[in-house]
Amino acid sequence: MEKFRAAGETHDVELAMATCAADVVVHSPLTDRATFRGRAEARRLFEVVYDQFEQLRYDEPLGAGRRWALFGSATVGGQRIQAALHLTLDESGSIAEVTLYIRPLPGLTAVMAALGPPLARRYGRSRLTAALLRAMVAPLVFFTRAGDRAGIPLALPESGRPST
Repeated sequence: MEKFRAAGETHDVELAMATCAADVVVHSPLTDRATFRGRAEARRLFEVVYDQFEQLRYDEPLGAGRRWALFGSATVGGQRIQAALHLTLDESGSIAEVTLYIRPLPGLTAVMAALGPPLARRYGRSRLTAALLRAMVAPLVFFTRAGDRAGIPLALPESGRPST
C-alpha cells in the first residue's frame, strides 16, 4: 500500500504499475461505462492522472488483509478535490481492483474535463474527438462551479453558509 501511495504522490507510473496485478481493474468515478482492464489500460490512465493531478497527497492507508482504502486530496484544473480509493489485493498482495470516488461535484466535473480529452488521444482518437469531449464537458464544469458558489448557499441555513 505504501508503494502505491508513494507512486501517486511522486507521479511515478512505473512504481504504480509495480504494485498492480497483471489483470488489474480500475473503476472510473465518473461512470459505470468506463472500466480500465489490465496493466496497459491502467498505465494509460495513471499517466494521464499523474499529468493532470497537482499536489496529490494521501493520508495513511486504512485496512487489513485484502481490503484497503486511501483517502487524499489534489488539485485538478484549479479545483480542489478529495478522493477515496477502495483497493482490493489479490492473493500475492498486488492490487487487483481499484474503485475511485471523488468529491465535491465541481471537482468531479473538473476531473472529467482534465482526463477525457487526453485519454481519448492516448487511445488513438482524433484531435476533433478530444475537442468534442472538451466541448461536451465545459458546460458541466461551468454550471457545477457556479452552482456550488451561488446556488448551494441559497439552500443552507445562515449558520451553514460559507463566509465571503
